[in-house]
Amino acid sequence: MGDPTAHVIETAQAQQQPQQQQPQAQQQLQPLSSKKTMALVLIAALGMYIMSLTLGTALSLRLAAVDPAAKETSYGMAVSISSLLLLVTIPLTGALSDRTAGRFGRRRPWIIGGLVPALLAAAVIGTAPSTPVIVAAYVVALVSAQAAFNAYAVIPIEALPDNKRARVMGAMGMAGALAMSAGSYLAAWLVDAPLLMMCVPVLLALVCSIPLLVLYKDPAKTRAELPPLDLKGLAKSFLVDPRKHPNFAWAWVSRFLAGIAMTALFAYFIFFLMDGLGMPIAEAGKSAGLLTLISAPVSILFFTASGWLSDKIGRRKPFVIGAALLMATALVLGATATSFEQFIVAWIVFAMGQAMYLTVDLALCAAVLPDARDTGKDMAVFSLALSIPNIIVPAAAPAILAIGSGHNYGFLWSAAAALCALGSITVTFIKGVR
Repeated sequence: MGDPTAHVIETAQAQQQPQQQQPQAQQQLQPLSSKKTMALVLIAALGMYIMSLTLGTALSLRLAAVDPAAKETSYGMAVSISSLLLLVTIPLTGALSDRTAGRFGRRRPWIIGGLVPALLAAAVIGTAPSTPVIVAAYVVALVSAQAAFNAYAVIPIEALPDNKRARVMGAMGMAGALAMSAGSYLAAWLVDAPLLMMCVPVLLALVCSIPLLVLYKDPAKTRAELPPLDLKGLAKSFLVDPRKHPNFAWAWVSRFLAGIAMTALFAYFIFFLMDGLGMPIAEAGKSAGLLTLISAPVSILFFTASGWLSDKIGRRKPFVIGAALLMATALVLGATATSFEQFIVAWIVFAMGQAMYLTVDLALCAAVLPDARDTGKDMAVFSLALSIPNIIVPAAAPAILAIGSGHNYGFLWSAAAALCALGSITVTFIKGVR
């Protein structure tokens, strides 16, 4: 998911740009006060996060009703195809959003243009009796919804000063924590009404975005002010040269390694409850809901406090390093848990680290962007660091879990913990950011 100014992003590259560009950008981003913009962004966050965090759960329930015998295969196919496409569509739609000219601004057309087809595709999922049709519709829904979310997530970076970004991202993360619980209960509540189960999350995103779409002064750009649309050059630009932009590269690697840790835990913890702790399926499902409920207030606290404190003292790296180490510790605790109570401890520690990481790391990423004109594309490339693990981890996990007597979650999570801890080291190589 992507989260995330009135001034140009503070990077060495941006400082080398012509100084006259910065006042012009400032003048265009001033119509709304920071407080009003923050309020509009956070209202939209509630719906956007519910949509993003509920579609996958709703899909699994829908496939279980349509084709219970092959639900795991169908679900894996839908997620794999979507994740592969997102590797291309996330940076592409971000770059195209950066280059959108017109009276409606750069981000508004993409928010609307993403949510509407996502809603139509969700309706197909909720009514189609065919598994292939459902899988195809889900791919369309997810890609469209992600395009809308990415366009929305750029607004806090463009419209807010650096000393307010982390706290807003923390509040957005808080909305994400609430949405995770709300989305789980929403899908369960509407499971007998599949059309509503699939459409309501997207409708909530659309409704909650209306104040932002109407009131936010999305700066309109002329063609002369935008980077040229060179598809060949655009494709090459998705691969940022680490020699020219080492800070960007180190931040990306750190986020990628943290993404492996997140995917390893969240993709397999329910299976661990069943295979590792011996829970029946129904009990594992209830326990998963309880874990989400328990971790929500912890996540809210750390999303909010870490963002506020990071802005207050003007430091990013210590928070990101500490968060990565917390997640690594939690994975080790989970890998060695022999009871549900022990796993609860691991889950809570991971929630602390993840909340702090997602809050401050985005602010850190925003400070090392190679080109302020390509904010949307570059932040989309950063989001790939959390998307690629969704392909790699499920592909590698079966072989890892089969080591020894099978169900080797200890080895899987210990390996992920080691990579996450390595990510805390790569953060130290970033220069120019405290």
